[in-house]
Amino acid sequence: MIKLKTKRFYLTCVVLSSFLLSSCSSIQLAYNQIDYLLKWWIDDYVDLTSDQSQMYDQAFPPIGKKHRQEELPKALQFMRQIRAKLEQPLQIVDGVNIVKDIKSFSRTSINLLQDDAVTLALTFQPKQFTNLENAFAKSNKKYQNDFLKGTSEDRLEKRVEKMIERTESFSGNLSKSQKTQIKEIAREYLLDTELIYQTRLYKQQLILKTLKKIAQDQPPPAQAKMIINQLLNEIEYGSTPEQKEFEKKRDLHSSIILVKITELFDEQQRKKTQVKIRSWEQDLQKLIQQPSKT
Repeated sequence: MIKLKTKRFYLTCVVLSSFLLSSCSSIQLAYNQIDYLLKWWIDDYVDLTSDQSQMYDQAFPPIGKKHRQEELPKALQFMRQIRAKLEQPLQIVDGVNIVKDIKSFSRTSINLLQDDAVTLALTFQPKQFTNLENAFAKSNKKYQNDFLKGTSEDRLEKRVEKMIERTESFSGNLSKSQKTQIKEIAREYLLDTELIYQTRLYKQQLILKTLKKIAQDQPPPAQAKMIINQLLNEIEYGSTPEQKEFEKKRDLHSSIILVKITELFDEQQRKKTQVKIRSWEQDLQKLIQQPSKT
């Protein structure tokens, strides 16, 4: 089962986010509690009915088991490849492949969850659409406060702060010169926040429109699955030529930023980054070996 949200409704994204943002020990904790975390997250957006909640409890264990058995070994191999590449600065092709692989992991997890996403979509009630609209509005207000206030330079400074914080979680402390260079990288390659916001709004409306149509028309499950798959494609790749170009540019610029930041690392920072990734590998190995919940 899955809740349809613009940026974070893929199981793998939840897992990869814990890899990217958490300590080693919390990866295992987060993954082993993913059924509860994901349910809490879905419920926060749509307020599950008792029947939907029961359906989730029945549907998730086999999905979680399949994900642990099939996707975690792929993620482990992915981490090993990244660590090996980070012995030296990444090349553009490396950055492009990393972004592509992360998106591939996400889509594979969706494939595991699609049947239950269809069941959920077919049982959506009017009040749940209101809850989803309110949740989007709340999320949008936070985005506005975080990224659309102040001058363009103010916005850039705030985004640079986040980039530096995330980079230092891998590399350790950055020098003043490195921070200055990251700001210049951000100035050149970060996409405009207003454009990102408008794309976000479009995707949210597309999600609401699609889910409402499924709930109203009650198509056969196979047809509903095709509709949701089309929705996912449009969210990921865009539906108009302009949107498709924007999504390609977003992926390319993300790749370039990643590459250019690794070019700034000195030898000690490169080693710290590899140590961090190796700790994730160890956590993944433990998760793979642990039995799934039944």
